[in-house]
Amino acid sequence: MIILKAIQSFLMPSALVFLLAIAGLLLLSKKKQRAGKVFVFLAVFFYYLFSITPVSDFLLMSLEEKYRTISVEDAEQVEKVVLLLGGRESDVLRGSEVLRIWHLSEGDMKVIISGTDPLVETSHEALAVRNFFINRGVDAEDIIIEGDSRNTRENVINVQNIVEKKPFFLVTSAFHMERALVEFERLGANPIPAPTDFKRRRVLSYHFFDFIPNAQNLRNADLAVHEHVGTVYYRLIYLFKVNH
Repeated sequence: MIILKAIQSFLMPSALVFLLAIAGLLLLSKKKQRAGKVFVFLAVFFYYLFSITPVSDFLLMSLEEKYRTISVEDAEQVEKVVLLLGGRESDVLRGSEVLRIWHLSEGDMKVIISGTDPLVETSHEALAVRNFFINRGVDAEDIIIEGDSRNTRENVINVQNIVEKKPFFLVTSAFHMERALVEFERLGANPIPAPTDFKRRRVLSYHFFDFIPNAQNLRNADLAVHEHVGTVYYRLIYLFKVNH
């Protein structure tokens, strides 16, 4: 996992821009004007590229466009919905999708909250989300907290012990869904994707302001690259294990 984190960190568009800029400034300080200017130019170019809406949307598109919305008919056939925590920014949106599915089932569903903050041992995100559900009508006895998972792989292993082979709704951000499904399906689980927290803009055409750099677009590009690298990494690892 340390190798994966290192690869993901260095391949992030924001990290790439930073490293190119630092390299350019160092070269300029050593009087290597030509090479320094090239690196500075590349830093500016990639910052612009990854900060505009069309590029950000393109990176997110293959992650977010694969899954459909859960219907009433779906909700009547499944007994559990699993929420993968993803940080305070996305937990409200993820939690809202869980509530929508719970209401579709007319409250006849168990809710499993999985995850914790790997950097904070006293993390209380799961309890906060649990209270969010209880305050909106979900019975406390219908909520299960799996609070030991620090990453997607641990989410999968710990949740699998609870749901076993039965189908369940999997709620996470749309950009994270593919990587989570790869992990669950590897263990023979039967998740039904219920994506939320979509980052990609669904527009028929872009206007002038979409080509002006925006920090949120750079963040979305980081999220997309993070997920693409993680998905490829897991697929290669499992392919290598199968072949050996």
